[in-house]
Order: sequence, then structure tokens, then C-alpha cells
Amino acid sequence: MDKAGNFIGWLHVDGVNLSIALVEHALSKVHFTAERSNYYKTLLSAEEAAKQKKEKIWSKFEDHPVEEVVAVVEEKERNASYKPVLVTEITDELHFYVQDVETGTQLEKLMESMRSEIASSPPLEGSFAPRRGDYCIAKFIDGEWYRARVEKIESPSKVHVFYIDYGNRETVPSTRLGTLPTAFSVRTLPAQAVEYSFAFIQVPQDEDARADVVDNVVRDIQNTQCLLNVEYAGTGCPHVTLQFADSKEDVGLGLVKEGLVMVEVRKEKQFQKLVAEYLNAQESAKSARLNLWRYGDFRADDADEFGYSR
Repeated sequence: MDKAGNFIGWLHVDGVNLSIALVEHALSKVHFTAERSNYYKTLLSAEEAAKQKKEKIWSKFEDHPVEEVVAVVEEKERNASYKPVLVTEITDELHFYVQDVETGTQLEKLMESMRSEIASSPPLEGSFAPRRGDYCIAKFIDGEWYRARVEKIESPSKVHVFYIDYGNRETVPSTRLGTLPTAFSVRTLPAQAVEYSFAFIQVPQDEDARADVVDNVVRDIQNTQCLLNVEYAGTGCPHVTLQFADSKEDVGLGLVKEGLVMVEVRKEKQFQKLVAEYLNAQESAKSARLNLWRYGDFRADDADEFGYSR
């Protein structure tokens, strides 16, 4: 018996040691604790024979694995493959959610069919018992039903939900929630709202300055079709550049030109041309004393205090 009160021993059925049988049939591996048992050598022999057959758990076993040497080629060219997206939500942290334009028709059809089914058989008010992480349907303030996920439950009257196809959040009573019909689950169509963050810029840590940036971005691109290119991975979500669909102007670069944000310098070779363009725009904004730069270059004295770095 072990410390947890479990019995540990050998089980024999019709004279057959089941531990050895499991190893022989490639259904189990030999545990190191078997070293002290009388069956250890038998178990090792059974395991070796099972490995040679390369079945079940040993199907990918290699006797002498050869380490593959992969030549690492440093990427010197920036990959610019912009795709059309619809910006649906801007967060207070200056992250944003987008829908892929190419799958927009699929979402429209799913929503139309889902609402038709709900209208013919509406959920019984109060019958849905929300649990954190559950997918559900939620009635938005416009009176329409949308796919959502439960993020937090404070009380039956305060359930925090995330609208998985649009990226916005809301606190609603459980009476405005219902079971998501299986035909419209994320297996049928994955959540369409994907989170991103701007590449090459530092989000202001000062609340007022950050609010100014968010207001500008909401005004310029929310519910607008843009072009998106993933530049590099980031904590929580990928960092991207956005372009206005009509003018092809860089949205993030525009924020730098207005003096609303500072540049985040990247060292990768493929980004140097673009980073130089951002830095030149920052110098122009600084010279014109726009927004963040209205009192000159503050970075030398209080950059750390305000969450900026050179």
C-alpha cells in the first residue's frame, strides 16, 4: 500500500500476469519502480519485443533515432501578405478583434439560420444555468441572439459573457442566456473574432493618453474593412500592421505621425526599413510637439514612470 492508501501489486488472471501481458501487447510501458520486483527482467524482455513490432504505443519507435540537422535560414525579407478583415471591436488596451472577410458569408448564413431556429423554439427564460467556459447564446441590447462564451459569474443577474464572433464583452442576467444549439457550435464554424495588437508601437501607460489613442482608433477603423498582415508573435496575441482598405495607409504609422504613440524598435533585419519609417515619423511628431510630445522629449527624465522606453 502506498502513502495515498492505494494497493500496489500484481494481478494474475488464469495464471497470466496482466502487467506483463499489457507490456507484451504494446499497451503499456515498464515503470522504473518495477526494478525491485521479481518480474523486472521479464517485463524488460516483453517491452523490447513490443518495441521491435512497432505497434500501438511503439508505432513510432526508432532503435537509433537520427537527429535531423535543419539549416536555420535567417529571414531577411519582411513577409507582407495582407488579407482583408473587418475590425469589430477595440479594447481599452488598444488590442482589437477582427473577422476574416473571406468567411464573413459563412457567419451571416449561420446567424440567420440560428436566429430562425431560436425564433421557432425560443429558450425558456431562466432555464439556462451558466458555467464558466460554457458556450451559449446571449441576447444583445439590440434584441438579437449571438454566440457567446461565459467568462465569469458573479450572480444570476451578473454573468460576464464574451461574444465570440465580434470580440465585445457584456454583463447580462442569466435570463438573457440560452443553450447554444449544436448545429451552430464552434465545431460547425469556429469563433470568428480573432484578437490582435499593433506592431511596432508602444501603447501609452498613462490612462488619459491611452484613452486618446483608443478614441482615435475607434473613430478610424471600428466596423471598417482593413488589410491585416501578421508581423511577429506577441504575448497573448500576434502583432500586426493594419492598412486602410482604400488608401493602403498604415494605421499604426498614422498614430505615430500624430504623436499619439511611441515606436517600439525591433532588431530583426527584415523590419529595419519599416522601423526606420516609424522612427522618422516619430521625430517629425516630436519636432511639431504633437500630443505626447507637446512638452518636448520627456523620455530622458520620466520614461520609466510613464511606462515608455527608448
